[in-house]
Amino acid sequence: MYGEWLVLINTLYNLAILTFTAKVTRVHVKNTRLLMSSICSSLIAVIGGQMLITIMLSFIILIGIAFQFKIRSFQKQGPIVLVATIVIGGLLTALQPYLKNLSVIHFILICLLVAFGYLAVFYKQWGFVKLERVSGQFVFDTTLKIFDAMIPLSAFVDTGNQCIEPLSGKPVHFVSYTALRPHLPVAIRKALSEWQETDPYDVSMFSADYQRLIRFIHVNTVQQQAVVLGFRFDELLIKGEPSQVKTNEYIVLTKIAKNFPHSTAAILHFSALSNNS
Repeated sequence: MYGEWLVLINTLYNLAILTFTAKVTRVHVKNTRLLMSSICSSLIAVIGGQMLITIMLSFIILIGIAFQFKIRSFQKQGPIVLVATIVIGGLLTALQPYLKNLSVIHFILICLLVAFGYLAVFYKQWGFVKLERVSGQFVFDTTLKIFDAMIPLSAFVDTGNQCIEPLSGKPVHFVSYTALRPHLPVAIRKALSEWQETDPYDVSMFSADYQRLIRFIHVNTVQQQAVVLGFRFDELLIKGEPSQVKTNEYIVLTKIAKNFPHSTAAILHFSALSNNS
């Protein structure tokens, strides 16, 4: 009876690990195949004991039946199965001293709940890390030329930023005011401090030269639509492979930029992903 319990427990653990691996690697595998792989691997592990050759054979069978006996499967799914197995095994080993007074049924149930729960959290975290890695590909070093100053900025291209200047249809980029402030002329900083969001069309505090650079941009906030000031810049160099230059587009200075992705200082219009100026 003890052997049957071991086979059952190992089968359930294997099934959880294989399901997790299939989801992470985005491979569709029939449940019956996952179950067959789990049972066969479990039988070999229980019957063969803790010998190294038995463990290796059990691992090969587990991967092979579930994801086919291909080198690519052992390269792609193999490491994930191995990591999940080691993590779950280590976690359950650490918990055993606290569960030793439980009945066999309760011990098995708690171990299974812990294993499945941890793999579920691991899967969500895995997706978050992958998303962060992918979004990191949209971070670029840039140099902004505006108000006769050359300003280096780290920028994130946001595919959701489709804001445009209404008259020309030119893209609008959002830049941290804090990052730009040390480079701005004193006259601009003073005028910006006097400008009121409640009366956005009054730009009399800006000199005539600066007023020619201003456009009124309508943006949607959580609460309502607001009118903000957009400033036409001379040039934006986006460094990459290849680099590109944007000219005579617009920026909006944003006071609150702590939530910009990847701690960047600017959120660029989605058109920055294109090499067309």
